[in-house]
Amino acid sequence: MAGVWAVAATAVALIALFDSSGDDASKTARDAADRTESLQRRQERLEDRLDALDTRVGDLAPAGDVSKLESRLGRAEKDASAAKRGATNATDTLTDLEDRVGTLEDDSSSKADAGADEPNADDPAP
Repeated sequence: MAGVWAVAATAVALIALFDSSGDDASKTARDAADRTESLQRRQERLEDRLDALDTRVGDLAPAGDVSKLESRLGRAEKDASAAKRGATNATDTLTDLEDRVGTLEDDSSSKADAGADEPNADDPAP
């Protein structure tokens, strides 16, 4: 890749050198040299950035690991949904049982109150 940039920089320098229509040849040569240096600096920065990007891509998790993780996450979500449904059912059952116990307690206290108002046949009359 460096060779391609070197050829391009040389071509720019030659074009600038031959296209000196009335310009000072040394100024044109300096401009071409400056452009070549600028291209080389940009090429070096680009290569550094590409190396850094390659390193970052290399550090990423392999696709197989990501696939396994997605599968495990899916199972965990299904388990969480099932647990939520189970908790909801348990809450509904508990509420039903509490209502039934409350009804039984109310019936029991009503019968006890009703029995206290009625005279017992075994009690002597006053």
